[in-house]
Amino acid sequence: MENREASESTRLLRPQDGHDSAPQPSLSIVPSARRTILVVAAIQIVLNIGSYVSFTAQLAILQDIVCKSHYEEGQSLSMDDDRCKVDVVQSEVAFINGWKDVFEMLPAIILAVPYGALADRIGRKRVFLLAIVGIGMNDLWMRMVFWFSSVFPIRAVWFGGLWQIIGAGAASLSSISHVMVADVCPSDQRTTAFSQLQSAIMIAQFIFVPVGGTLVSIDPWIPMIISSVATALGFLGALIFLPETLPSAEQDSSSTSVTDNHHGDQTSPTSTKHGFQVQWTDLVAGSAAMMKWVKQNLRLIIVLICFFPWSIGQQASGTLLLQYASKRLNWSLGKASYLVSLGAGINLVVHAVGIPALSTLLLWRLKLHEIAKDKRIAQISGFFLVLGTSIIFVAGSWTILVLGQVVYSMGLAFSAPARSIVTSMVEKRHLAALYTTISVLLYSGMLTGGPLFAGAFGWGLRLGGLWVGMPHLISCGCFALALLAVSTAPAAGKMPRAVNNEDGDGVDSSGP
Repeated sequence: MENREASESTRLLRPQDGHDSAPQPSLSIVPSARRTILVVAAIQIVLNIGSYVSFTAQLAILQDIVCKSHYEEGQSLSMDDDRCKVDVVQSEVAFINGWKDVFEMLPAIILAVPYGALADRIGRKRVFLLAIVGIGMNDLWMRMVFWFSSVFPIRAVWFGGLWQIIGAGAASLSSISHVMVADVCPSDQRTTAFSQLQSAIMIAQFIFVPVGGTLVSIDPWIPMIISSVATALGFLGALIFLPETLPSAEQDSSSTSVTDNHHGDQTSPTSTKHGFQVQWTDLVAGSAAMMKWVKQNLRLIIVLICFFPWSIGQQASGTLLLQYASKRLNWSLGKASYLVSLGAGINLVVHAVGIPALSTLLLWRLKLHEIAKDKRIAQISGFFLVLGTSIIFVAGSWTILVLGQVVYSMGLAFSAPARSIVTSMVEKRHLAALYTTISVLLYSGMLTGGPLFAGAFGWGLRLGGLWVGMPHLISCGCFALALLAVSTAPAAGKMPRAVNNEDGDGVDSSGP
């Protein structure tokens, strides 16, 4: 006790009257929390610059390759060439993009939870760095296929997803980012902190999607090079500046657990002989405990499910939105990219100003409980998503389409309050596992939505007219399901049991 090493979380003054066990806020953690959020947000900005600056360029290069192959012409065609807007070319582009997303997400879905558990043992930062490496290698593979399109079949881009085995890619990157913020942020500020993290991503999207769209008119490979450089800078920034937020006590307990398991392996032949029976008994007991937990936490599971249809619905707002605007309104891809930038701008304002202001109003003026406040914000966001996608579906002019995009973008903050709700329903030591579960649901939705909307878009092209926007009609239904799921979240005083909360009490936001 007397020889404890000092750390960032060590109290500067000893507690008096023997109340050392009482959870008292420490002033020393506030700068650490602020610094952590700023560093994570800055790294996310750099990494998302790399993602969004090449957003339009990837679609333009892919469309050029498919179009050139379709017409069997040796020279490249202009990305705004009307011949590239024929249904067969657009369907093939949507098909390749949809299944590329599937193959990129499969390793992430399979490995996100194991990497999340690993982050609870070896630290958040190491897994974060591995995820960046996997994403960078995936992007390099895609660029190589594009550059050597005369050597590789264009569908070889699907194999790039194998690189996501390293770190589970964007699934781990997203979940670990949120875990790091949750590690250092008080519960009453968590939704605002998540919104600030999303704001960092929106800044990159708002600025660099149109920048990339403008550069495409010069040379689509310029934004592709910028993208690779930004990913490399993001890795270096994380390596140098990103702090480790896993509490040292949890790292020590993990090390002790590993040591105990090692000593446990040095068992006698007698214990080894009965190993199968012991493992089978543990499996049955574990299954029974899991079923009991499911019954006790049914509301938590239902609320968690909301991330799946929400993720599916979002898949209609990426490259499909560019193709939809290009086909429906005869816009160029560069012009259509401004729709994405518009949505990012609205979303940025909502996250940076709207969510904090609404949180303050609901907490301090209307005196709502933290959970009730987050639930209300999620419901408002879900309503905007449903309304916005329905407007986009029926849009027959640019004014209606822009209106739909604005309304839709006002609801994209849905995930921040939804994450805060489920965070309040589990113990803090399980956050990495919880957030990787959320990432699995999100990426399962992406995996489902990619081919689903690619097929729906092709079907809508064949039907013509209003049905070209069929992906947005399906998206509207998915958001309605997400809204229903999050509406089942309990009110204050009716929280389900926490994960592994042995005393059976409800979750107390003040601590375990």
